[in-house]
Amino acid sequence: MANHGPSYGLSRELEKKNQARFNLEEAIEVLFWIEEATGMNFESDPAEFSTAQHICDALKDGVMLCVLMNRLNGRDVIPCNMRPKMPFHKMENISHFLHAAKNFGVAEISLFQTVDLYENKQMYKVIECLRFLTAVAQAKGAPVPFPQWVVKIAQANPRRFDDCTMRSGDTVIPLQYGTNKCASQKGMTPYGLTRQIKPDGQGH
Repeated sequence: MANHGPSYGLSRELEKKNQARFNLEEAIEVLFWIEEATGMNFESDPAEFSTAQHICDALKDGVMLCVLMNRLNGRDVIPCNMRPKMPFHKMENISHFLHAAKNFGVAEISLFQTVDLYENKQMYKVIECLRFLTAVAQAKGAPVPFPQWVVKIAQANPRRFDDCTMRSGDTVIPLQYGTNKCASQKGMTPYGLTRQIKPDGQGH
């Protein structure tokens, strides 16, 4: 576990919100997929995990993450310290994974910070990143099996029109320009002029 003291005040409130956004069931699903995709097993069975800290402990050395990225690419694209002992080596593995995930196609906004994983700060972000990575990998046809829960990424479907079709739009008056067919000044009295009333009771 990361060696940091308890949180207080605003930090504690943020920590509670982050914990509330963490979904243990989804996290375990991701770990099972990592085992299947890498052909490797975590030291402990993910089915027995019951807290975010258990998920953190399984991933924080960065080994499985680095192996996963190399499997998704079909070749070794990042170095990996397979037996990291020092915190620096573990965080370096995580950093290598994040860099490779970005190059693979994961949007930067979907990436997490190294401390989010290593210090169990925001584990929900870690799981969201891995689930998005799964979707990107499937869309790219990565050479690994994929789970049923993976969300298919929408593919671009550009529409192309010929010049004739494009020019035909120029002859249509958009409704945003409005119309004056129904507008008139009938029944209106000019400013400053008193209203005239005729004996028959009809005004202008």
